[in-house]
Amino acid sequence: MAVLQVGELTARLRSTVEEEPALQDVYVEAEIGDCTRSAAGHWYLTLRDARAGQGARAAVAAVCFRGSAAGLRFEPARGQRVIAHGQVTLYAARGQLQLVVDRLEPAGVGALAVAFAQLVARLTAEGLIGEGRRRPLPFLPRRVAVVTSPTGAAIRDVLHVLHRRCPITEVLVVPTLVQGDLAPAQLVRALELAAQPSVEVVLLVRGGGSLEDLQAFNSEAVARAVTRVPVPVVVGVGHETDTTVCDLVADRRAPTPSVAAELVVPDRWALREEVRVRRARWQRSGLARVERRRLTLAGRGRRLVGLSPRRRLAGRRQDLDRAAGGLSRAMARRLAARRQRWEAARGALRQAGPGRRLGDERGRVRARRDRLRRELGQTVRAARARLAAGAGRLEALSPLAVLARGYSVTFDGARGGVVRSAAELRPGATIRTRLRAGMVDSTVTRVEEGQEGTHG
Repeated sequence: MAVLQVGELTARLRSTVEEEPALQDVYVEAEIGDCTRSAAGHWYLTLRDARAGQGARAAVAAVCFRGSAAGLRFEPARGQRVIAHGQVTLYAARGQLQLVVDRLEPAGVGALAVAFAQLVARLTAEGLIGEGRRRPLPFLPRRVAVVTSPTGAAIRDVLHVLHRRCPITEVLVVPTLVQGDLAPAQLVRALELAAQPSVEVVLLVRGGGSLEDLQAFNSEAVARAVTRVPVPVVVGVGHETDTTVCDLVADRRAPTPSVAAELVVPDRWALREEVRVRRARWQRSGLARVERRRLTLAGRGRRLVGLSPRRRLAGRRQDLDRAAGGLSRAMARRLAARRQRWEAARGALRQAGPGRRLGDERGRVRARRDRLRRELGQTVRAARARLAAGAGRLEALSPLAVLARGYSVTFDGARGGVVRSAAELRPGATIRTRLRAGMVDSTVTRVEEGQEGTHG
């Protein structure tokens, strides 16, 4: 019996394994145990028996080289249940059996769904999905970029809605593929071209299709390109029930391309109605404000009239008239009372008048009458004196009294104001002089300025 070297033994084992047809095209259902990816892009896996109730579960090593790994639609992870296809071989350097995997699919769940969930989780962890990063749409964009296929129904619907709702908005169409293997790269380039300085919002749209048709919008590269656009992005892909990764990272998601167009521009008829309503409201508010100001001005005018010196002087005159009338009435009442007492006394004298006392009584009556007359005269003179004093004070307060003493008031003929200083006039100026009786118009021939209170 020949003695074999280890390398010879592993070579024979490898030949035996690789010559077995059943091991060169095999499907294996398993649960991923250890899972690592090398710097070169190869995946190294441990596949364990996925059946429940197994004690020490069987395991086999597996490798998915970079060429096959590039075609995976999801990222392998520990604990996933998968169906692996490949061929069994022997890794001679370690004498280890391994499955060289060329296809890997999740067991029970489509690879597209797994890839979608993994990408959404990764972008969410990076903060690229969430309400906090969504930017508000401009109210009335001057220019809108539409990234879509130039031949699909979506571009026709979008252009029709934009023109109907807001014909003044300029539309920039950036054509691109929206499905197929070349679509992701073209979509990324189209989004970069759409981000021009004059563009205020970008529409990324396409019509409906199968899940496979929409895969370009589930591409990580396209999703990241959407987040790099410096202006708000509205995505309207497929039908209302379709949701893509681009929908989640966009600033606004629309169920259809037509709704996406309605979101980015306002309805001109609705704007006109809003302008009409606001104008009517502002007109009513302005009229109400003017009316309030008018009432305020009228009230202040009435207060000003009430504070006028003329009004106050007229009030003082009325007070003086009332005081004079009260004094006259008091004098009349007092005089009537004295006369009544005098008449009563004279009557009593007549009733008591015996002849022998008549002369004495007459003397006393005359004396009392004279005293009453004197008292009455003193009362009348005192009242007249008080009346004359009040009239004198009133007359002293009157401007006409000043004019009566020989003074005059000079007014500027041009301005109409009172002239208080010769410095206010110039030769040739017209002046008007108010005397106690009448007005005099004059022309200034010479102005001599002097200090206040001097004459000359």
